[in-house]
Amino acid sequence: MTNPALFEERDFLLSSLDDLEAEYAAGDLEADDYATLKADYTARAASVIRLIEGQPPTAPPAVAQASGRSWWWLFGVVVLATLAGVFVAQFSGSRGSNDTITGEIRVTARELVLEAQAAFGQGDLVGAITLYDEVLEIQPSNVEALTYKAWFTRLQGDPDAASPLIADAVAIDPDYPDARVFATAIALDVGDIAAAQFHLDAFDLLAAPPFLEELVVQQGLRARLDEIAQADALARVQAQWMSGDSGSFLDAGLTASDVLLAAEAIAAGGDVFGAIGVVQTALDEAPDDTDLLAGYAWILARSASVQEPAPADLGLSFLDRALALDPTHPESLVYRSFTLAFLGELAGAATDLAAFDALPVRPADLRQVIAEFGLRSQIVGG
Repeated sequence: MTNPALFEERDFLLSSLDDLEAEYAAGDLEADDYATLKADYTARAASVIRLIEGQPPTAPPAVAQASGRSWWWLFGVVVLATLAGVFVAQFSGSRGSNDTITGEIRVTARELVLEAQAAFGQGDLVGAITLYDEVLEIQPSNVEALTYKAWFTRLQGDPDAASPLIADAVAIDPDYPDARVFATAIALDVGDIAAAQFHLDAFDLLAAPPFLEELVVQQGLRARLDEIAQADALARVQAQWMSGDSGSFLDAGLTASDVLLAAEAIAAGGDVFGAIGVVQTALDEAPDDTDLLAGYAWILARSASVQEPAPADLGLSFLDRALALDPTHPESLVYRSFTLAFLGELAGAATDLAAFDALPVRPADLRQVIAEFGLRSQIVGG
């Protein structure tokens, strides 16, 4: 007969997980503390559940690590980084696993989700997928089970099989950020660029936990889509505007975004002066376009160095013009903050960054640039 104390401990740990979610959502816990406690409670709960079910507890970390060595070697260094990101994201608490069911079924589904998380933590993807299948037998609409089954299937090297699973998860809950991130990666894997961009744009509108933002960076999702967009824009700019006497870029059916993406592609290929020239030609046609002004200034500023700061000074003048036209232009605020920080004008950099932070909508790509290149630490540390 199972010890009643085990049931009490199980209920206590499950209740503690709920309390932890509430504290984190209320801002009473730091992200690192939350992740650590969530992982600890989850592992303990899974161990207790195994004892209740008559299974032996999980092997000590050293044993589990040794038995999983061939699995880790199989996936390699890149996937190791990915799995680390997903492991944290999985404990992000962005959604409970059983929001729409009650009673004993609710407990059973949650217990299985905890088991799946524990299996994943030991590097057992197959076991985790099997457990998520059991969850889906109980509750076919469980969005977490669908989402993570899709992700683990993708990590096993089968994005084609993962694609319909993640599509079902998104259809059930379009606002589940985990599903949107994984859908972006899977769509890229199967070559559906439009779908990948659609899912990432949808993700950017959600209040996602920091763990998922980190996963976007780890997977290089935004960078990969940017590269594709830049290559596409460059091909169109060259064919429609730069190849002959086709008039203005607007007459050629192009936008300021097309020009800037093409310029970024040219600069990435090592021809910074060519990139500057393309944007300058467009600016001659549309001198008050804030996007062109900001993009032109950004290319200039990034070509500056400590030994040769003049391009940054010149870029600053274009950013001033853009912000005179639109004081809330997000790109101009961020680019000017970076430029001022580079030039040592930290008070001005801090003012522009604060103005960006106060905007009702802060584009995700700009937030990622700020984080990746440590703008806040540059301002504080300087």
